[in-house]
Amino acid sequence: MSGPLASPRLAVAAAVTVLVALTSLLAVRTIGANQDSTNSAPPARLPAAPISPSTVPMPKPIVLDRLAIPCWSCPEAAPSPLRFRTDLDLLAPLGTGGRNAAEWYAAFTKPDGARATVADAIMGRRVDHPVLGKILPSEDPFLVEAEPWLDQATMRFYPDIYSVEGFQTKLPNLALALTLARSLIARGQGADQFETAMTDFRRVVRLGRLLRQDDATVINDLVGLATIRMGAEAIYERARKDGRLDLALAAAIIAGEAPPQKLLSGARMTSVEVVPYLRRGVGGTSVTLPDRRFQELRNMALDNPDCRFRVIACASLSLIASFGSGDQRELAKSALDTLAASTDSVVASAARWHLTNPINEKRLDELLAQGD
Repeated sequence: MSGPLASPRLAVAAAVTVLVALTSLLAVRTIGANQDSTNSAPPARLPAAPISPSTVPMPKPIVLDRLAIPCWSCPEAAPSPLRFRTDLDLLAPLGTGGRNAAEWYAAFTKPDGARATVADAIMGRRVDHPVLGKILPSEDPFLVEAEPWLDQATMRFYPDIYSVEGFQTKLPNLALALTLARSLIARGQGADQFETAMTDFRRVVRLGRLLRQDDATVINDLVGLATIRMGAEAIYERARKDGRLDLALAAAIIAGEAPPQKLLSGARMTSVEVVPYLRRGVGGTSVTLPDRRFQELRNMALDNPDCRFRVIACASLSLIASFGSGDQRELAKSALDTLAASTDSVVASAARWHLTNPINEKRLDELLAQGD
């Protein structure tokens, strides 16, 4: 494994994280509309009440005979959930706190979170790090404030904090999350004591785990995935340097699981992309997918084990329900009706939103313009 999170590497990782999430044009619209619009936005919440420190379990013992390198290119990986197969508790178990960390973090949401201006001030305090790029100084108060929240067991935004509202679904401040992760890594790298460094690196891994908990939006998941990899790589580097080779091996395996998950996320996003089949002319808009591709989209919407891909598939089905040809229009509408009755509240909310807000020509013009 290469050096510790070199600046170009971080920049590329962050860029790829975003680019993969934007593979679907409809996903681009969802993210773009969220960043620039307050339509249907809930009222800004008050900052979370103060929180007390909570305990964090020690990592599980590493048994070398039980470590294995998962095969993400094997046929059985295709239908599998995109989740780490190596137990992340080997590096960084979640904390035991009973508060929802999202109630704190949502306040930093741009543009209308209760602490959005505080988020701007935090980002303005960043300094240049020779390896990591822009980070907060190790003594920055935001890092201290974040510590107990990163030691909670849960971070649930949907539907606890935000509603699932199709193209208007709000997202947390992910740029701030990446800054927090890089800053904790820098602070840990500057620590003399091994356990002090591990405390910061483990918090980075926990931040990534918390961001992935909702499984509601692809971009949240990919930023969480990148954050876990960053933390695992930092643990690997320090463990290798200190001769903790069992820990280094576990961290290397976990860090190595992140790239295939990212690539498979991109493949699944591409598989639900319908905009290349969109045709606009004097007679109006039409979308005609090859039957096999339409069936793959429908299967993903109805059966994929990861909620976030079913949510994205709802957006593609909405486009076909409005502009599809032949039987595909009715089949897409039927699939959305089925998903609206799903026991998964996030998927059901997404489907209901698209059924209630069908895309017309004017709305399509607006969505396409947002990506120009």
